[in-house]
Amino acid sequence: MDGIAAREAEAPAADRPRRIGDVVHAALADSVDRLVRQDAVLRAHADSDSVHDARVAVRRLRSDLRTFLPVLGAERARELRERLRRLQDGFSAARDADVLLARLYRDAEDLAELETSAAEETLAPLRDERDAAYARMREMLDDPSYAALLRDLADMTEQSSLGGAAEELACDFVPRIVRDAWSALCKRVRKRSRPPTDQELHRIRIAAKRVRYAVEALTPVAGRRARSLARALENLQTVLGDQHDAVVARERMRGIAGDPQRAFVAGALAALEHRAATDGRGAWRKAWRRAKRAHRALRRAL
Repeated sequence: MDGIAAREAEAPAADRPRRIGDVVHAALADSVDRLVRQDAVLRAHADSDSVHDARVAVRRLRSDLRTFLPVLGAERARELRERLRRLQDGFSAARDADVLLARLYRDAEDLAELETSAAEETLAPLRDERDAAYARMREMLDDPSYAALLRDLADMTEQSSLGGAAEELACDFVPRIVRDAWSALCKRVRKRSRPPTDQELHRIRIAAKRVRYAVEALTPVAGRRARSLARALENLQTVLGDQHDAVVARERMRGIAGDPQRAFVAGALAALEHRAATDGRGAWRKAWRRAKRAHRALRRAL
């Protein structure tokens, strides 16, 4: 780990957290703060951006609770992760509905004028689903269990709540955490079919996101090379996320039935999303190679 301090000229070694507890505290406190700030926005005027930011905060929290189990205490961390799952599901339903509609409305702009008009009717059920998802999300935010969860999350970020492992040196934890998270991602990539299925690509994306969150939490210790790996993983996650969104949109349009014009528009939209899904299948390999190069650079520094 001394190699990192020698190579990272942009931040003095004295500024780096020495205890793993300091790293964990900073990561969890940041995500809890983001979630609390989005809570006020969601109650005042929930929109696609605020729902997205809230979901990211929850996802990052759940990921960090998993990554730092030895520091937090397994039983408590698992219990909080499970309670956060319901919150994540509520935000995800609303956000996914927004993403789906935005993609399909964008696709509809490429259709002929008559077909664009018919797209409004074709997409009406999806708008209803989006409105229903937002209504369920608002109910979730008004549930007493949600307020209790926020209080417990705030308590968790207190330094005194961390386990005994929090006193250990951060530099001793970093290589182990990176190795374990990266190994899980590589396992997903190795187990894929040739060519991979859409579901396998989706699982690779989820694993890449977990590694990215772990590496981002560790950047105060691991420095520039960790940030480079996080950026490469974010790119991989984006490529695979676009591919997954295209698959979801394609399948939803394939399932639409009704009058001939509506069915025709749905088929045209499905064709556009099928092309996007196919393009994504080719793009992810290049992003994966970049991530592997960034990981090798970080591993040499560790």
